[in-house]
Amino acid sequence: MYKLVAIDIDGTLLNSRGELSARTKEVVRRVTSKGVEVVLTSGRVSESVGRIANELNASKYIICDNGALIYDNEQKKIIEASYISKESVLELVNTCIENDIYYMVFSTNKIMVRDLKHMALAFYKKRHNIDDETSGAAEIELGGIELIEKCDEPFTRIVVCDQDRVIYNSIVHKLQTYNDVDLMAVPHVSHKVIKDGDNEVFLSYSYAELLAKGTNKWVAIEKLAQKLNINSTEIMAIGDNFNDIEMIKNAALGVAVNNGSPLAKQVAEVIAPSNDHDGVAVVLENYILKK
Repeated sequence: MYKLVAIDIDGTLLNSRGELSARTKEVVRRVTSKGVEVVLTSGRVSESVGRIANELNASKYIICDNGALIYDNEQKKIIEASYISKESVLELVNTCIENDIYYMVFSTNKIMVRDLKHMALAFYKKRHNIDDETSGAAEIELGGIELIEKCDEPFTRIVVCDQDRVIYNSIVHKLQTYNDVDLMAVPHVSHKVIKDGDNEVFLSYSYAELLAKGTNKWVAIEKLAQKLNINSTEIMAIGDNFNDIEMIKNAALGVAVNNGSPLAKQVAEVIAPSNDHDGVAVVLENYILKK
């Protein structure tokens, strides 16, 4: 019997329109009523993940910032954290500036950027054009490296982006040499369409994430499971993307939704229907509610 189910949000739990289906809500609530911990695990910040967890009646524990934070959503406090030191952040950002590559620095409550481009532009438009209840973006602050120098919040991650794949590959190679961070490079080019008034703007870019050494969703899941006295043989994980690979690969049952990346599906034991066909609900019904 599975006692903990870790579920990614975007591309997995939510459909392609960013919505929770009625079926998914009902199934998750039935699963939690059986005493199973349904833990949302996301690259989103705690406030955003917490809203969705509340709507689902999911576990009070949530995993945010791709594993950097384990958060108690009832008591509104951090249980475990893996931060990048300010010294390392400044060094990494200076490397980005010297190589003219775009960076985004995430603290526990905000994103610091020089200007609105690539992923930051998509976050900004989403934050300001969509009801904040559904937005996954934290508040964005514009400014140079001085923003980081005066920031008194802990740093959870850094994202680097570029439209030019050659430049992107070059900076990824440089950043991989830093010993106190782990780099997750997205193997494909990301494409987004954002609204700008009546117009649509098409964005294409490559990006990578830098987290404190040894940080990922699976490591956070293991820490939480230990706190809850749950064995690794009692954990299911459901995801769709490169940042879900470790939890899909290491869980007792690793599931990728059919709309997921080829790498995520390659390591999964089970391929679920897509997020537009209630893949999460189907898996929970088959492996928990019917048992």
